[in-house]
Amino acid sequence: MMKSPRLSATLPALIGVLASGLLGCGPLVMVPGGALSGTVQPVPSDWSFSGAIETIQLETRPSDPYSVNLWGIGIGENFYVAAGSSENRWVSNISEDPSVRLRLGDDLYELRATRTKDPVELDAFLAALKRKYDHEPEADEREQATLFRLEARP
Repeated sequence: MMKSPRLSATLPALIGVLASGLLGCGPLVMVPGGALSGTVQPVPSDWSFSGAIETIQLETRPSDPYSVNLWGIGIGENFYVAAGSSENRWVSNISEDPSVRLRLGDDLYELRATRTKDPVELDAFLAALKRKYDHEPEADEREQATLFRLEARP
């Protein structure tokens, strides 16, 4: 049986990418990863620059890093991420240890995640979500959502 030259060249590269995503690097599409790499930056006083970055990466559980790809919203001095369910593993990790790292492009920010139920923050987040991602959650999604404000660590 003859092997396709294209498949022979592509398969090892694909396996390498998948393995790096599964063996401790950042997340790969929908597959969680481990520790994020990048250059640690000071926490900005204005996150508006993040509007151009569609997918962000969030690392939780510093003792055994677990990272995911998410949507993220910067609103002035605050950055927000949300989960559709409190059952998500990264949400559980934050409950145990709120220390997180956020990667935007090649830059890392060491932050603390604080769950917020403030209706003003939620309304601002939902409006920004609609503008940035053209997504408007249904009423039941809004009720089940878990919203986190990411802030500088004390």
